[in-house]
Amino acid sequence: MIYTIGYSKWSVEGVRAKINELGVDLLVDVRSTPYGRFYPKFNRPELEKEFGARYRWMGKCLGGKPGPATEEGIEWLIAEHEKGSTLLILCVEMDPRNCHRLIDIGARLLARGLDAIHLIHDGTQRTTNALLQMPARPERIL
Repeated sequence: MIYTIGYSKWSVEGVRAKINELGVDLLVDVRSTPYGRFYPKFNRPELEKEFGARYRWMGKCLGGKPGPATEEGIEWLIAEHEKGSTLLILCVEMDPRNCHRLIDIGARLLARGLDAIHLIHDGTQRTTNALLQMPARPERIL
């Protein structure tokens, strides 16, 4: 299974609880730059300490800046999924409709038959397929 989460409305403890609840094997950080001044607990060194071997930064091939995720990155996700790993893709953006984890990564996985589940901060979950049919939010809210 492949899940995604935008941490701007989550605590590290909340993300850890979700990882444990869902049986996540790998927390896949897809931020191009894995640092944020507003959320220092989500900086790469902190996440590496918190999650150890369960944390993987993949921003070089799955980050949204300066361009789309690489084919190598998408193939890596598919290979991990096919191994039976449960993945949680992590980015900062609260609304997946405004984030490359849906618009780029999710759409490309869906085209290959993998419909990721996006965890929303209000407790709901939406598939890539369902979210791509909804209008994007006009404003970007972290």
